[in-house]
Amino acid sequence: MLKKLSLILLLSISSNAQAQNLEEFTVKNIHFHMGVIAAFAEVVYLDVKQIGLSEMFTAEEATKWEPVVKHIAERNGVLYYRESEFMVTDLFDGTRSDGLTLFVIYKGDTLEKYNALKKRKADYIAANGYDKQAKREIATGFGKLLDYSDVVIDQLIEKNGT
Repeated sequence: MLKKLSLILLLSISSNAQAQNLEEFTVKNIHFHMGVIAAFAEVVYLDVKQIGLSEMFTAEEATKWEPVVKHIAERNGVLYYRESEFMVTDLFDGTRSDGLTLFVIYKGDTLEKYNALKKRKADYIAANGYDKQAKREIATGFGKLLDYSDVVIDQLIEKNGT
């Protein structure tokens, strides 16, 4: 259990530091990004997290590195989904995902849960009902899929909410 917690702490520190820096994905640093995906694959496989998200890639970079992501997922007994229409919520700065692609690491029915949440958000928008309460509901639901604590969800919504 201590090993799992150490891995999660390392992931959150590393990926959070990277998330603050919109660097180019080059051969020089791609090993780090694939390592993060591998770590997420392991914690998803071990049921520590329901879902893991890679950093954002251009479509070209995602195509280039997708075979590696596929290999990592297969090796770890999980699935991946190439997401080019990332569900923006009040958890994250929405401008970071504009026109970009990421990989969702999951297993079981988690992708269906994610897509159901995306549909619920789209339904709110279509009905002109994506108000503050609906935004919070969708962001909280996504935070729960990411296995964030209530405290972290509230902090992220406060920081990034509109």
